[in-house]
Formats: sequence, C-alpha cells, structure tokens
Amino acid sequence: MAHTSAEIRNVTLIGAGGAGKTTLAESLLHHCKVTTRKGSVEEKNTVTDWDDEEKERQHSILATPVHMRWDGRHINLIDTPGALDYVGEAVCGLAASETALLCINAHDGVSVATRRLFRSARDLGMACVIAITRLEFDNVDAHALVEQIQSTIGERAVPINLPNCFGHDVTDVTDIFADDIPEDLQEAAAKYRQQVTDRVVECDDDLLESYFETGEVSPEDLAAAFPRALRQGNIVPVLHVSSSKDVGLKKLLEFITHDCPSSSSRAGAALRKAEDADGNAVEVAADGPFAAQVWKMHVDPHMGKVAYLRVWSGSLPSKTQFVVSRTGETERIGDLLELQGKDMKAVGAAAAGDIVGVAKVDDIQIGDTVSDGTINWAFAPIPTPVPKVTLAIEVKNRNDEAKLGPELTKLDESDPTFVAEREDATGEMVVRGMSTLHIDTMLRRMARRKVETVTRTPRVPYLETIQMKGEAMYRHKKQSGGRGQFAEVHLRIEPLPRGEKFEFVDEVVGGTIPRQFIPAVEKGVIETCTQGVIAGYPFVDVRAIVHFGKFHDVDSDEHSFKLAASQAFRAAVQSAKPVLLEPIMKVEIDVPSRFLGDISGDLNSRRGRILGMNQEGDTSIIEAHVPLSEMMQYSTELRSLTAGEGDYSFHLDHYDVVPAHLTSDIIAKHKAELATA
Repeated sequence: MAHTSAEIRNVTLIGAGGAGKTTLAESLLHHCKVTTRKGSVEEKNTVTDWDDEEKERQHSILATPVHMRWDGRHINLIDTPGALDYVGEAVCGLAASETALLCINAHDGVSVATRRLFRSARDLGMACVIAITRLEFDNVDAHALVEQIQSTIGERAVPINLPNCFGHDVTDVTDIFADDIPEDLQEAAAKYRQQVTDRVVECDDDLLESYFETGEVSPEDLAAAFPRALRQGNIVPVLHVSSSKDVGLKKLLEFITHDCPSSSSRAGAALRKAEDADGNAVEVAADGPFAAQVWKMHVDPHMGKVAYLRVWSGSLPSKTQFVVSRTGETERIGDLLELQGKDMKAVGAAAAGDIVGVAKVDDIQIGDTVSDGTINWAFAPIPTPVPKVTLAIEVKNRNDEAKLGPELTKLDESDPTFVAEREDATGEMVVRGMSTLHIDTMLRRMARRKVETVTRTPRVPYLETIQMKGEAMYRHKKQSGGRGQFAEVHLRIEPLPRGEKFEFVDEVVGGTIPRQFIPAVEKGVIETCTQGVIAGYPFVDVRAIVHFGKFHDVDSDEHSFKLAASQAFRAAVQSAKPVLLEPIMKVEIDVPSRFLGDISGDLNSRRGRILGMNQEGDTSIIEAHVPLSEMMQYSTELRSLTAGEGDYSFHLDHYDVVPAHLTSDIIAKHKAELATA
C-alpha cells in the first residue's frame, strides 16, 4: 500500500435497489484501469457481487470493498446492498468511510429506502454526495427530480453538474461553474450556482461577512471553502452519471479525489464517536496511536474467519499483534490483506484510512475496537437496526443437531442484524432478521454447508402474572412403606410493579418450618415460576411470602417442601386473578403518503394504537404501539400493502395484559399441547 493517509478517500455506495451502485462501481474500476473489461450484474461477473447468492439473485447482499487509484489518490469504494432486507451490511459499510455516495435512479427517483439510507449516513456524521444514475433513461423530468430530492433531503442538496439531456442521446455533463455552459442549461446552472454559493459561504464566518458586504465571492474562495461545507453537511452535492454511456465518470472521480474528505481531514469524534470508560467523548486523531474498528466479518472457506478493519488512527504492521478492547486480550495476526472483491492480497502495513482484512482471529466481533493497547477508550458501537422478523428453527435431519449451534454462530457473527438464540420464555431456538428474505438468505448459506433447516412461526413470548393478592396452603403427604414424605406450606402472594420480576419473603416464626427447609420452599416457587402456571410461560412480578407450615421429624425433607411450595404457589395463583402479559412493540413505519390510509386501517385491525404521525416530503412516518403477536409476519404484509415501498422498525416497549378472549384461546392451546405431548 504505497500511499499516505492524506491520499486515501473512503466512499461507501448506498441507495435503493436498482439505483445502479454495483454497475457504477464496475464502471469506476474499469475507468481507473483496474479491470480490463466491465462486468455486469446480468452476466454475473462483477467484482463486488461475487457471492453465489448474489449471482443467483442478481443483486447485492454483502458490503464489498474494492480500491482504485485516480489522480494520485487511493480510493476505497464499498458497494452495499440496496434492499432494506440487508440494511445491516449497508450501515456497517457506512461506518468504515468518511463519504456516503447516495445513488438515485433518474427514472425511479427517491424511495423509502433512499431516505432510510441517507438518514443512516447523516446519523454517522458523514459527508454525503448524491449521484443521479441511469441518465440514459427516457422521460425523466429533471426539474421534478431535483425538487423531489430537495423535498426529501433538504435544500442542501444542490446539483453541481448537469447532463446535456436525459435519454439515449446523453453524451456529457457540464459543471455549473464552467465558462462554456450550453445555452439550454444556463438558466438552471445560474440558479444552482446561487444555491451552492449560499450553502458554502454559511460554513465560513469571514467568507459570509465578505459576501454580505460585496454580494460576491471569488471562485478561488468558494472552491477552498467547498470541502469544508461538504464535511460539515452544509451542502449535499448532486452529480450526474451514466455508467452504460461512460458519462460523468471522470467528473465523479475528480470530485471524490479533490473535494471529498480524507481520513486525516475527517477523523475525530464528530465522525467516528469514541468514549472512555466513564462515557466521556474522546477525539480520535489520525496521527495518534494505532486504533481500528471491525466493520465486517466474513468466513472464507480457505482462510477461515476474516475480520475487515477500518484503521482510524496510527498504523499497523503486518505479522504483529493488537489488543481487542472488549476482551482485553492480545491477538497475534499474520498478513494484512488488501481487499478487492473476493480477492485478498498480503500487504506490509496499514495506515490511518486504510481498509484491510485480518484472518484467523477467533475472538473478535463486528464493532470491536482493536488497538496497540495504549488507549483507554473504544469506538461507539455501529448503530445497526434491530431485527424485525423472528422464526423458530430446527434441523431437518436429527443427525445435524450438533452442527446447528456452531453454524448459527458463524452466521450470527457475520451479520449484526441476524441473531440466533434460545428464547427463554418459550424454550425455542429462534433466528431473527430484517425480513423473511434476509433469514432465508442466511440459512441458504448454511444449507450449502450441508446443514438444512426448517423454520416456522415461533410462539409469542408471553409472561404470566397476577392482578390481586392470593393465599393458599398445600400439604404434601406420601406413605408407601418405610420412610414417608411430609411437608405443609402456607403461602401468600401479591403483585409487584411491572418489571420487578420476583421476590421471596420468609415470615415463618416459631420454627413451623425449620430453617434448613426454607431454601427448598423458595426453590419450589422459583421453579414453578420458570415453568409457568396457567399457560406454560414464565411467571413474573410476584412476591411470594411463606408464613406458616408444618413438618415431621422423620418424613420431612427438602424434596417434600419443594413439592409442597410448588403446589401451594399454583393454588394461590388461581385465587389471585392470574393473567397473561404480551409484549407491546413501539413501531415506526415509513410509507409513501398515498398508503397512509391503508396502513392506519391495518394497524387498527392489529389492535394497534397510533401514537402520532409526521411528514417528511412525500413520506409519512407513523408511530404506534402494536402487540408482537400481531407483527409476526408484518415484514411480508407491509411489503404487500405498499408495493414494496414501505419500511418499519420496532423495539420492545412494555408488556400489557392480554385481552380475556385471547387468553382463553392461548390457555386452551397450551392444554391441548400438554395432552398430546
């Protein structure tokens, strides 16, 4: 890697599916003479879509880095998927760069995915650039397209070059500050020049004051201030490009190399947040001690686990070691790997700004900070979204049972939006992902490794509790020759505030239950809470008070008191108005405004309670509380309701009482399962 940190430009391609990101990456690689011919998604021979699943589906699934040189600069380009099913890969790719290049298909315009990905880039504090692609498409209203972009992203989005036309005849793009602007573009160029000037001078107080006094700003001053305005988010430049016609590629490369931030000009707390052990913000200087963050994990069939690092400060030699902040362990590493799609080449060292791979480091995860061991801080976690869809999973072939856990762990480690875990409330092994398509894609990888699985709708993780005080006693007595069993336990129970879980209180006086048996009483109640009383779900938010009992000098033992306590608790529950609690999710749904009525009606049918609505451009954002049981297949159903244009996110907000008519159905189903077990 014969380049310095100041020469590096890191750019992540984002945008909705069909925006032409992979095609653009392929064209830029060819234009920079990295490849001898341009591959295509249709021919399944692009550098970035190299995975078998990507070739089969003909769209990106993984975030894939490539690199090229242009005008003395080293450009790292990360191609990311556009489908929100794989948004975790896109967000992780953004976390490795300074600049987000948002591709917008000239024909399709701005979609929900476009807005969602742009918001992710802004949340990370990145410099953002827009590339309008597919200029060769006919029937594009250029003015309406820019208006749509500005209504979604804001007036900060301003074109800085314009195509001579849209459609098959497009041949060139012209800078709005050029001297030889075609006559038919001069009016639009003048309007956008004014908008650019207004946005840029706002980032420099001296320049702004001079502009107010004279009404003018020199081209040199404007050019000098432009990169700062870009870094600060004052302006989102809009460029035009046609990969199929090789139009605008040179202009885009010139913009990336001359105006986009380098690691040395952008590194710091404002971009990649870091905190010390006390939660205080730490500014990361590019020339500080070595520190990098893991932004991607990949399991290579030949090299094993490969961690993709973005170096933010200092340098890392090959064949050395680093410290993983999360574990405190020192890990030895072999060769550093320069990444070009699926190809990896050993390099001697990595400097601030570099993106490299490290193989065969086992205890490392996405988001981990690695360093030379001298720092006392860590990078903030990468803000990946919470998985939305949960499926129960089991192997097709019982002989593969032992392989399931390790294989799921590999998938879990490779994608932060894919989670495999045992559900405590139901005992099921479940997998969670962004959509059924996302989960299917992940499990197909496992199937290629000869572990086939089946999935089904999981049980809802209900909880059980009581609504009033209750009391009961139970006498356990068994005599069948020889030593018998005897214990009598008197319990009172009462509800605790939501979230308090369990409390055991010993109020026994006078030795009616000997001290050595009190732990057995508590254990009996706890085990019953774990198993559930009314429908087989964990019992929570209850205080159990043992206040009296009886024992036998010979026949009483721990087992007898545990059984008596369990049955006393069950009896007390029946007198205390037991109920089921269901998880209530806080849901945020983003849909084009024309679907607002359909979505609102659908939420009402799901027992949802709408909390509020906001408008961003032509997108409506709905916030609601909805029971999890009504959201199990929502990813697929929202896609159907909105023709694939809707998106949503949710998280657990609270638990609430299940309506009585639904509770009786759940209890009946549980009894039926017990009868057939």
